Amino acid sequence: MDAILPDRDRVVSGAHPTIGLLECALQDQAVLCNALESVADRLPDKVAHGECLHLRRAIPPILKAVHRLEEEVILPWMMQHLRTPPGLAEILDQIRYEQLEEECYAEELCDALRAFGTGLGKPSPETLGYILRGYFDCARRRIRFDCTVLLPMLSAVPIARLAV
Repeated sequence: MDAILPDRDRVVSGAHPTIGLLECALQDQAVLCNALESVADRLPDKVAHGECLHLRRAIPPILKAVHRLEEEVILPWMMQHLRTPPGLAEILDQIRYEQLEEECYAEELCDALRAFGTGLGKPSPETLGYILRGYFDCARRRIRFDCTVLLPMLSAVPIARLAV
């Protein structure tokens, strides 16, 4: 069974386009995490080499989409409009730290998937499983954070003040 990746042609929903874009980016990440977990669960014998290469190519654009949205739209907006909530600086620092952590895991995972997919310098199934789980655990923590912190903050603001 091959991993199922996000459908890139879906309609953005939500009360405001920014909220909808974030929801879609988080959904894409969740689908990617499920696909990666499926690979980890099927190692060593039930994973096609092409599937690893396909997933390796899918990770960077999905990760970049959510990080770019956060960096270029959401965090600047929060800095401008949410100066008063206590702990906002710590929340923004946490977001940036977790982005870096996730990017490091993603780079390591992409290298391992490429090696496993091509058979060149192939990591052991145990090593690949460990790297896969490290990445999707990290990504799922970020998804939970965004769903429990960012989305409620954005949803509580009048729509007219939220700009894409």
